[in-house]
Amino acid sequence: MNCGCAESYIGPPLTDTCGGGAFVIFMGLLDSFLRKKCEISEICQRVAPRLSPDSEYDFVVIGGGSGGAAAAGKLAQVEGWKVLLIEAGGDEPPGSQVPAMVVNYFGNPDLDWNYQTEPEPVACQGFPEKRCTWPRGKVLGGCSVINGMMYTRGTPRDYEKWVQADNPGWSYEDVLPIFKRFEDNQDIGSFVEAKYHGVNGPLTTSRFRHQPQLAFDVLRAAEEIGQNVTDDLNGEKYMGFSIAQSNTRHGVRLSSARAYVRPQRNNPNFHLMLNSTASKILLGSGKRQANMVEFIYKGATYRVRVRKEVVLAAGALNTPQILLLSGIGPKEELEKVGIAQVHNLPGVGRNLQNHVAFYMGYKLENRPATSDLDWATALDYILYQNGPMSSTGLSQVGFHQLLANREFSKRINSPYADPSGTDPDLQIFFAGYTANCATGSIGDPEDPEHPLAKKDFTVSPVALHPKSRGYVGLHSSNPLDAPKMVANYLSHPDDVRVLVAGIRVIQQLANTTILRESYGMAPDHEEYGECLSKHRKDTDAFWSCAVKYYTGPENHQACSCKMGPKSDPLAVVDNKLLIHGLNNVRIMDASAMPVLVSGNTHATIVMMAERGVDFIKEKWLEANTIEERLGQDSQRSPGVQAPVKQ
Repeated sequence: MNCGCAESYIGPPLTDTCGGGAFVIFMGLLDSFLRKKCEISEICQRVAPRLSPDSEYDFVVIGGGSGGAAAAGKLAQVEGWKVLLIEAGGDEPPGSQVPAMVVNYFGNPDLDWNYQTEPEPVACQGFPEKRCTWPRGKVLGGCSVINGMMYTRGTPRDYEKWVQADNPGWSYEDVLPIFKRFEDNQDIGSFVEAKYHGVNGPLTTSRFRHQPQLAFDVLRAAEEIGQNVTDDLNGEKYMGFSIAQSNTRHGVRLSSARAYVRPQRNNPNFHLMLNSTASKILLGSGKRQANMVEFIYKGATYRVRVRKEVVLAAGALNTPQILLLSGIGPKEELEKVGIAQVHNLPGVGRNLQNHVAFYMGYKLENRPATSDLDWATALDYILYQNGPMSSTGLSQVGFHQLLANREFSKRINSPYADPSGTDPDLQIFFAGYTANCATGSIGDPEDPEHPLAKKDFTVSPVALHPKSRGYVGLHSSNPLDAPKMVANYLSHPDDVRVLVAGIRVIQQLANTTILRESYGMAPDHEEYGECLSKHRKDTDAFWSCAVKYYTGPENHQACSCKMGPKSDPLAVVDNKLLIHGLNNVRIMDASAMPVLVSGNTHATIVMMAERGVDFIKEKWLEANTIEERLGQDSQRSPGVQAPVKQ
């Protein structure tokens, strides 16, 4: 098969993601077929990266993830605007385009920053050094290349909270038209309503093409215990169990890069630098205008001049890191690593929020652990993009979870939820039944070393509105070092109570007729460290101990550069996403959320980027005054086209 272009090799291969051994031959052949299947790899539709930048751009976008890729692609659509997108990682490997390979690239250094939190005082006690792992996308497309592909926006109440935090223009009524604008929803009329969804936008959304029977049986089990079942978590009835929608197009993952960046491949005004780490934003002499962006590529330092604006979209961990490296943030944090403060913003890196979960293992005693991936299912996917490889398996009752696949989703209230009944605080998701690593033979066990094993999977409760707060800081002034990340999971006792309430719901589900009798669903026997020796099994005290041991750290970090009025000492950006005190730097990623939303963050981040580009257009296309142009010109410093050696 030839895709009709000079095909560059984009790694890593799938053989690097399955642990070698018995999987090598089959996974190597599968990887080769995927690379040659043009509809899957889109190898001829990739944007060719630059080997060096030009000296000057209208807009420089830092970070090519969910928000940055969307912002860069939208900006590049404007005729005459010259845009540079800087991304620390490489391009998406063909294997990551397959929905079933959702967890294969976790921890792979080519695609994942694979960050570790600082040792946790309360949570993550069962992990090495009491640290939780945070997979973060280090690849064009960011976390939209390694996430569960779930399309969930949060609830109307989430955005009401944003407005209550003094951010006018961000109500549900304000943002719904933006969501509808960028959607290309394939399920309108079948599972979702046109009132809440749109078509013909860049982001295709639909249910996965495949669901295991167990997903539908979980819905039946939910009804048995009196829980609601809904078709659309983004519609009128947004609470309950549901088969969730995903960001896939024709059975293939749809990352932000695929949706927004690849359409600009023939645009001469759109430039892309891959494997380039942004190191700082430089301000002009007046300290209110960014005039250059500095980044490192192949060991050399480059500086490019900015004519109009900088868009910072490096994510909830790296965005505050870059600001701090630029001398923008709280003085005491900067002084610790010897960085001079150039702009005082106490909120940079503060208010870090993240969903938090707990892993509960279950076995299906009536189901052998045979692999869902073999030559038959592989050919079904390679030829038609159908079958088990076209989905993430059972997954998801709730939203996104670390080390889990997801497709089956549930939002409910715990006894500790907002009494209004419109603000669900508990998520439950199932993880398993994925066709991701195999030897290729039909009926082979999932684990060749344990041929008699039973099918197993994970069920997890998730606290959607945790009260615990963490922060992001610096370990050093070296931009290539990881930031300092303190999660403070479960430091507020209410977060523990919500997880325990979720455990009780899961136990009810496991005891339903269909799951108990048809599948033989039974819990794994786990002592959770010293919890069993300290507490009577299955008491609230036992589970309160257990959630601190096997903490599910999630991957929805947000709010570390939050939106808010200038009167809020922790606010970093205003309601136009513009950094307080600076004229031309906006943040368009999860860090700018004032409050974490009740679901996977990808859709909300894309909405914020689309909205942010609207704000830029309002300024530069409609109200670009002579004074603004003169003010910018007066603060320009010379750009540097050739590398500046350190």
